[in-house]
Amino acid sequence: VAGTALGLLLALGYALQTAGLERTTVSSAGFITGLYVVFTPLLALLLFRTRVVPAVWLGVGLALLGLGLLSGVGAGDPVGDALVLAGSAAYSLQIVLLERYAPRYDAIAFTQAEMLAAFAGFALVAVAAGQIEPPRGWTVWGALLVTGIFASALGFLVQTWAQRRTSATRTALAFAMEPVFAGVFGFWLAGDRLGAVGWAGCAVIMAGILVAEPQAGRTFRRLVPSRG
Repeated sequence: VAGTALGLLLALGYALQTAGLERTTVSSAGFITGLYVVFTPLLALLLFRTRVVPAVWLGVGLALLGLGLLSGVGAGDPVGDALVLAGSAAYSLQIVLLERYAPRYDAIAFTQAEMLAAFAGFALVAVAAGQIEPPRGWTVWGALLVTGIFASALGFLVQTWAQRRTSATRTALAFAMEPVFAGVFGFWLAGDRLGAVGWAGCAVIMAGILVAEPQAGRTFRRLVPSRG
């Protein structure tokens, strides 16, 4: 039951993020999705009364300011940004609940249940949208295999295994660099041009993440070599 519930949460998160990406930019979506680093401790507080330090509240304020700046960027779309934000909240809830359930179950069995439930959720969305059709071409099949096996099943298996040993907040920190990579690759591959206000919004969101979880800043400094 727990694996099924979390799998449906993943399906919801992916569906919302995909719908948002149809309306907004890759860079905006990446930075907004990164807000699960802030959402995760807040949801842990609401659901399980996990203590939240003042720095997290400051981080939330900065993140909201950044979202406000992003909402005024013509390259994106407020509705698309809102959909991605809702998807980020769904991911955060999945991380928080996994912290509770992962120690109780075998990691492989739990991940199998989670992936099957996510598949069922995706199938329902596809049927509702009238988009059921067989994949065409080796490129599509290759993308399905890579994203289905490595990016999804293997990735969530590792997450389930890790959350038997660490907290939800620290797990969210492992994904803290996603906004940075999204901005870089959105600029490089997708031709995103957010402008000064948009990049300022992204920077403020990233600042909110770093303030809310200082360890993310230490992780960033380890990953980015110093030029000094």
